[in-house]
Amino acid sequence: MNYRLRCFLIGIIILISINQSFGQKIKVSENLILYKLSEHCYEHTQKNNNGLIYINNGKAVIVSTPDSDIETQNLIDWVRNDQHAKIIAYVIDRWHPDAMQGLDIVKKNGIKSYAYELTRQIAKEKGLPIPEIGFNPKKEIKVGDKKVICHFLGKAHTSDGIVVWIPSEKILFGGNEIRNYNGWIGNIGDAHLDKWSETATNIKREYGSAKIVIPGHGKYGGVELIDYTIDLYKFTNNESIASSSEISIKPDFRTDKEFFIKAESNSLQNGKRILKNAIMIVQDATKLIEIESPQIVYQTDKKRIDSEIGRLRIYDKITDNEVLRTDVNYKRLIVYKYDDFVGFVVILKGIENNNR
Repeated sequence: MNYRLRCFLIGIIILISINQSFGQKIKVSENLILYKLSEHCYEHTQKNNNGLIYINNGKAVIVSTPDSDIETQNLIDWVRNDQHAKIIAYVIDRWHPDAMQGLDIVKKNGIKSYAYELTRQIAKEKGLPIPEIGFNPKKEIKVGDKKVICHFLGKAHTSDGIVVWIPSEKILFGGNEIRNYNGWIGNIGDAHLDKWSETATNIKREYGSAKIVIPGHGKYGGVELIDYTIDLYKFTNNESIASSSEISIKPDFRTDKEFFIKAESNSLQNGKRILKNAIMIVQDATKLIEIESPQIVYQTDKKRIDSEIGRLRIYDKITDNEVLRTDVNYKRLIVYKYDDFVGFVVILKGIENNNR
């Protein structure tokens, strides 16, 4: 074998070994898994909740905490002990528990935490741990000779969710602003359905050159996930309603009665209440959810609602005299009370809209 051919083959072998390392699965603990995306970036995932690690020149930034104090510490230990990197920043991308449950652990480790200013405000109002440093609407964090960009581009999954962009890697952490292809629409309990598509469009305008896009849940992909999200939430029948006479049930947003049921039949089977041809109302101070379905299963002890095929109407309180309504047809619905901080979780599958 001549010298040039030998060098060529060696180069191919090296290239293959490098490419095989990307996408590598690293098991940090029983529940915490990492995927190597590039030489400098890893996705961390726990219970299908995703985050991002960026390491450059011995410095690291982590985005989103696992939904566990133990796994947050495991993640911090891995970056420090396995990668021998100093964590200079921890970015909290939204106020929900699956993004900031481990913030107390971050603080105990003496790591600076960053968040959009509204995230800090919501955390303060709810009595949750507060990220240390706020920004509005954009923050650049230097990581060695590179940078990480944190950016709020509009309301979507929550009112405060941000994306995080690694320019040198062309990797975008879309968080829960971007959906994956698993068919579940995700928790829309705090969502702004009327703004979501517009926000995703803003994200594509700014970061449409991304080679890898990481959603808040599920498998990462490319920029097609942004396009999927834009189309998924492109509702055209949102209505601003000033008069309650225009809607089927008055959304008075009482906090003293969370559930209301109207059904043709109501029976108890194995601890579950089976409602036929039913309308069920779930409400808190700012949101009223009206579920209309041929069958609703209500587990009273868990405060959980399950339904196959039906119509969902969501009323968001804008002001005392203005309510925004969104109508959605679904193939499966789950609603449950998470806790007093988060309130109701509303998960949809098979979303449809006749006016799209």
